[in-house]
Amino acid sequence: MLHAIKSCFQFCTFRGSLRDVEEDSTTIAIFILLLLLLELNPLVSLFTNSEVASQLLEHRMIIWLMAFVWHAVAIVLIFVVLKLKHRLHRFRITLQSYFGVFVLFQLVGMLLQLLSRASFPAAIQTVLSLAWLTWSCGVFGYVFASALDIKLYQGVLFALAVNVLSYFAAFVVIALLFAHQLMEVFRQ
Repeated sequence: MLHAIKSCFQFCTFRGSLRDVEEDSTTIAIFILLLLLLELNPLVSLFTNSEVASQLLEHRMIIWLMAFVWHAVAIVLIFVVLKLKHRLHRFRITLQSYFGVFVLFQLVGMLLQLLSRASFPAAIQTVLSLAWLTWSCGVFGYVFASALDIKLYQGVLFALAVNVLSYFAAFVVIALLFAHQLMEVFRQ
């Protein structure tokens, strides 16, 4: 597990490689569980009004289900592309790197939200958020570029496509299954 975290930090500094990642299915499961737990906190912390936050917590199962579907679709997309590129042997280490980096960026995002509650000027908060977003896109692209043996810009485009398609598919699935509850969440 510590080696996996070290590998994720190396990816975040653009020095990592899939060759350095030790394949471990347990670590993948731990990263996914951590992500699912971390998904709710940023959403709730956006609202300083405790009533809105408590109403969101009432619907946490829908939010977690949406996160689960989002990540499941991402896994399927990664599998399909690795299969098409004849790199399926890299599937588990790609997932481990992708989800490990995802957890790290969720934690950095939570730190940025805590800093935004401090007395920083709005301009600094905006610059930090844009830097975080740009950095995360680059790192996810770097992971996929390493996994698929493609150029960095292609990896970034693939990472954006995976996340947009996964989120859209999750939103559609949840909207179909929980239309009434979802409308209630949006009204709140």
